[in-house]
Amino acid sequence: MRDVFIGVNAVDYSGYPDCRPEFISAFEKMANLATRMTVETEADQRHFGIHAPLINLTKAQIIKKGQR
Repeated sequence: MRDVFIGVNAVDYSGYPDCRPEFISAFEKMANLATRMTVETEADQRHFGIHAPLINLTKAQIIKKGQR
């Protein structure tokens, strides 16, 4: 698996629709269907995992996490 991390936060979704969990899930699905790597590489290296660890945190929680 290839891991991709993105720092989006759902609090921003009103102005940025790509910050919604539904978008991240749909993008991961699309990346796994529509990229050359997922078709042409070895099976154990084909999958993209899109991770958004900050998506459900408040701004204060993100700051505290960053300070740690």
